[in-house]
Amino acid sequence: MRTPVFPITIKDPEEKAIEKAASLLISGGVVLYPSDTVYGMLCRADDRDAVERLAKIKGYDNPRAFILIVDGIEMAGKLTSGIDPEVMEILKLRWPGKLTVVLPAGDGCPSWVSGEDDTVALRHPADPLSGQLLKRCGVPLVSTSANRAGEEAHLKMSAIPESIIASADLVLNAGDLPPSSPSTIIKVLRQG
Repeated sequence: MRTPVFPITIKDPEEKAIEKAASLLISGGVVLYPSDTVYGMLCRADDRDAVERLAKIKGYDNPRAFILIVDGIEMAGKLTSGIDPEVMEILKLRWPGKLTVVLPAGDGCPSWVSGEDDTVALRHPADPLSGQLLKRCGVPLVSTSANRAGEEAHLKMSAIPESIIASADLVLNAGDLPPSSPSTIIKVLRQG
């Protein structure tokens, strides 16, 4: 069976596409979507089976940490062991936006999405599509580029390998994405 494809506008996403994508994500599905940087893939961060499936699609042999997208500082705080006041000030200035912060994972962070050093990578994207999906799902989502490990990320739907498209439960197609800078990553080694 062919993966359903919904055309979508990133800045003003269509309600039907948002509804379908959120429903699939909530039930443990994988959605291919236009992120604010490149085409990516999403699944629930709290669903171990979905995360393992996404890792398999990417071609990872061993468990690994993924970037989680969140809908703000409150959701981020539930995944960490605490956010240092200086880091909090940075987040208030730069979120939502293209900033990924790596913080010590807390008890609320699923072990299958945290790093070997017991950290979690978090980002609050500014695009309306990600925001609406996060709001509808109500949980952090794993977000990773729609490509196999070691291969190039894509700005054009036509460049994404058919095997990646076929592995998703739904594709949100926004056509060609504008060139974009990747997110900045800040790793907090020690809080205090």
